[in-house]
Amino acid sequence: MSERIYKLTITHFKILDTVSSLNEKHLYPNNEGVYKIVSGSNDDEGRMYTNIPTYGTLTSYNSKKISRLCVMLLRYKYLAYAFDRESNKLYFQITEKGKIALFDFHKKHKKPYVKPNKVNKPTIVEIL
Repeated sequence: MSERIYKLTITHFKILDTVSSLNEKHLYPNNEGVYKIVSGSNDDEGRMYTNIPTYGTLTSYNSKKISRLCVMLLRYKYLAYAFDRESNKLYFQITEKGKIALFDFHKKHKKPYVKPNKVNKPTIVEIL
């Protein structure tokens, strides 16, 4: 059976990079964990990972969209599940295929991620 190919977007690479960065520290996220990092979550858990390059780079995506992207990466074997016996739950780990794709992406893109600037728009203005 031939290997299934899926064209990855920069959004997919941000998710792969998030999982990879955590896996390097022996940490394994679930959907919500990935979402907290890429959305730039300001809760206690999210703030612990501000040093990850993808932190806050997908602020316009909701958790459902991030979850669907993770499922696609699982389906095409860029990610796999890691089972935690203690919590009896599944978490993400990057596969060899995912590592190779991420490595190739970083070779082509020197500074791949740009965090969006939040512009504080005034909510009250004076009009003369």
